Amino acid sequence: MAERLLILILILCTVLFLPFAAISADTEGEKTGAELWRQLNHTSDTILQYIRESRYEEAHQLLDSFSDQFLSIRASDYHLSMSELQVITSVYEEVDEAVVSVSLPHEERVNKAAKLRLLVDVYDKAHQPLWKKTKSSLFEPASALKAAVEEGDTGKFTQNMERLTGAYEIVKPAWSVSLKPEEFQQLNALVNYLKNTGLQGENTAVLLDRINLLEAKLTYIFEGKKDEASDPSLIWVILTIGGAIVTALTYSGWRKYKGEKEEEYKPEKRRNR
Repeated sequence: MAERLLILILILCTVLFLPFAAISADTEGEKTGAELWRQLNHTSDTILQYIRESRYEEAHQLLDSFSDQFLSIRASDYHLSMSELQVITSVYEEVDEAVVSVSLPHEERVNKAAKLRLLVDVYDKAHQPLWKKTKSSLFEPASALKAAVEEGDTGKFTQNMERLTGAYEIVKPAWSVSLKPEEFQQLNALVNYLKNTGLQGENTAVLLDRINLLEAKLTYIFEGKKDEASDPSLIWVILTIGGAIVTALTYSGWRKYKGEKEEEYKPEKRRNR
């Protein structure tokens, strides 16, 4: 009897404490995941520092360590999509090639390492993402672009377009995995439009409109502020679509009304005969 009672007590304790043990295990797993990303983030920071100091061989050796650390982070455990894996792998390969490239300028090597640094930092949730600190590197050339368009200065426009695209390319991978897809696509389309269009042969008002829209989107990304009324393109789209819908409904209503009147008129016409 005593043995049965002991067995029942053991079973009861197991049933009661098993859920807590499972929760504890899950919590430990989450901590491990956070720690792995933090370690990877620290490694990417050290790689950037080494490259800034032209310590390319040490940076190359540390990239091997980065690869091993990243492989320990399984996509299934930490919710990485295939797209995110491709972005991280692609940027890593860029840095790996840049470190051993003899012909690549030092500044370009630093920029590629900075891309990796900002990208990995997105997954370290312990602090605000580092890309938040890149605001001035994007707003300053965008503002200078506007001045170049107003002055009609092609050289100034080209120079600041290069500054803007250079800063954008550094933060682009981090944004591709952290912004909403539609936000990233719209921003990417705007930058590519300005880059491919240039100042010559383009209506000044259209260029200024696109630059203003770019600044509005950057403001929303960095500050979370969005003024829909200041977006002329959005207003035009709303008016165009709204006008088309109103026209279609009005025409449809008029056709229906005309048809009903004709049907009412036909019996009267027959009776008159």
